[in-house]
Amino acid sequence: MTRTLGILLTTSPESADVHTVIQLTRAARGQGRRVRIFVMCDGAYNLNTDEFRKLALEGAEIAACGQNAWERGVEETDDIPNLTWGSQYDFARMTAECDRVISFT
Repeated sequence: MTRTLGILLTTSPESADVHTVIQLTRAARGQGRRVRIFVMCDGAYNLNTDEFRKLALEGAEIAACGQNAWERGVEETDDIPNLTWGSQYDFARMTAECDRVISFT
């Protein structure tokens, strides 16, 4: 069974946390791990970046809090693979399903 790493990201693209999340995701994927990222609060702004699109293309599963995205003017899009729009309920389910969860807030 594939081990799953969950990541919560609440910081905007200019934060050093985002670079860490990108590198950590790539390293985990390189080890064959499943990676699930949940973005909320200012983390929703990362959906507008090429780096997050690349992570999704590389197999990372990304979920976004639809309410937080709406509050920040980030529009729902279908052009990012492996992206789902959800809520705090989806984050709670993700944490229950992952082997480990790391929070970047």
